[in-house]
Order: sequence, then C-alpha cells, then structure tokens
Amino acid sequence: MNAPADPHDLNLWMQVCQFFYRYADLLDREQFDSWVELFDRDSCRYEVLSRENRDLGLSLPIMGCFSHGMVQDRVAMLAKGVLTYRRDKLLRQVSNVQVLSNTDTSVQANAHLVVYQSSEEGVSSLYMVARYELELLKREQAFKIGRMAVVVDSFGIDTMLAVPL
Repeated sequence: MNAPADPHDLNLWMQVCQFFYRYADLLDREQFDSWVELFDRDSCRYEVLSRENRDLGLSLPIMGCFSHGMVQDRVAMLAKGVLTYRRDKLLRQVSNVQVLSNTDTSVQANAHLVVYQSSEEGVSSLYMVARYELELLKREQAFKIGRMAVVVDSFGIDTMLAVPL
C-alpha cells in the first residue's frame, strides 16, 4: 500500500482551491445542474449544520441531502419554482483553504465561507458566515464530493435556506 500523499503539496492545494472556487461560482451563477455534477453519484452527503449544534456534539443538520438523488431533487425544486424564497443575488467568498489529509482515494479539506446578498433594490448585506468541511473523492478525471458539511456561524437565517451554500 502506498504511503499517504503529503497534504502540504502545493499542487494539490491549488487543485482543492480551484474546486472550492468552482463550487462557489456555480452557485453564484445559479448553475445548479452543473453544481449537482460535483457530487459523487454513488456516495455523497451534503448537509448544513449550526456551529452551536456541532460544538455540542449534536449532529442533526438544518438541511441535509444523503444521496446524489436528494441533491438533484433539491435543486430541481429550485428550478421548477417549488421552493419559494426571496430571490436576492448571492455572492460567495471562499478563503483560508486548508488541505487536512490526502490519501490514495480521498482528500479532506476545510475552507471559510462568507456569503453576501444583494436585493433587487441594490442593497447589499452579510447573509451567512460559515466554514466548509469537505471530503473529496478521487475519481478518474476529477474530484467528486463525498461529503460536504457547511457549518454555519450565523444563528439567524433571514430567508428560507432554499439555495445551497
């Protein structure tokens, strides 16, 4: 068996950064079908958790999708207009990307997230402060999300959490 690869590899770090940036960009541009394709078809999990619950050891998510089909259904409801929410423009900023571990099959990484919202009237405000906890699975041609946990610091979410973080 090969020894785990160095998590401090600069090339790997740049690949993980690019993955996070593409992830955020697809959501900012509301390219939800392309966003879904970032998730592994065989085994994936997407969940939004409060920092308070995570700190208390409570693992119940605010919102969770536990299969690729659930991730697809979530964004299909957005596209069909089934989920109603205030349609502000969202802009995600990802920073402090850290590769925590790297094996032959997966990469564990974290990053910070700040989301701004701008209303139709052009008024901008802070929407969300969070961190990403990501497991990327190494597939033939690209990374795929095995698990994405979005741990939110913001206790009050002023609109329904319809759009993925």
